[in-house]
Amino acid sequence: MDGIIFIVLILLTMLTTFCLYKMLDKRGLYFALVLMNLLAFVLSFKISSVFSMNINLGIIPLIASLSIIYLFITKYGYKETNNLYRISLYSNITIGLLLIIMNYFIPAITETVSINMQGTFEYNYKILLIYPIIMFISQYAITKLFKLINSLQSNIYICVTLTYIITGLLYTIIFYALSYISILKFSNSIFLGISTYIIGIPITIINLILINYLSKKQVIK
Repeated sequence: MDGIIFIVLILLTMLTTFCLYKMLDKRGLYFALVLMNLLAFVLSFKISSVFSMNINLGIIPLIASLSIIYLFITKYGYKETNNLYRISLYSNITIGLLLIIMNYFIPAITETVSINMQGTFEYNYKILLIYPIIMFISQYAITKLFKLINSLQSNIYICVTLTYIITGLLYTIIFYALSYISILKFSNSIFLGISTYIIGIPITIINLILINYLSKKQVIK
């Protein structure tokens, strides 16, 4: 069942990005980025077993959000990505605040459909604090590294894959070591990060199909 959810999430994130871009062009990518940030932030609390590996499901929309940045670069140039940093940071901070509020939400006695969220995020407060920061740093580093690799060769598959391999490892070490160190054993948090990092490589390659299709006419400045 987890494997099915895993595949559906990949297809859903790609389809959402594709549809929003086709309908709204540049604004569609902005909307898609906010949606992927929301999904990635919420799923960053979810650990699931996929293909006999424990992974963080947030990696799927996370890579989708990074794919939006790559697509934005190829279509509109590097200067335009400054707006993406701000939108991503503000949306992640807002989502974090909403999750904190939900943590202290207690349904009324007469309510029959509400879910008691009290304590859901209380023990994962490190993720709430670290995630917006590490995402902002990662997205900035990804843009700079992508620009450097692209200056050496122009194959988008190589550019995106190498960018993820390098920056993804940095993200893994910082995020999983700091966020889960008090929740899981240190060795378990590292193994979780490594398995999530490894599964992220084929997800990145899958997303490249969409990026390559939507960015046939590259305008990198």
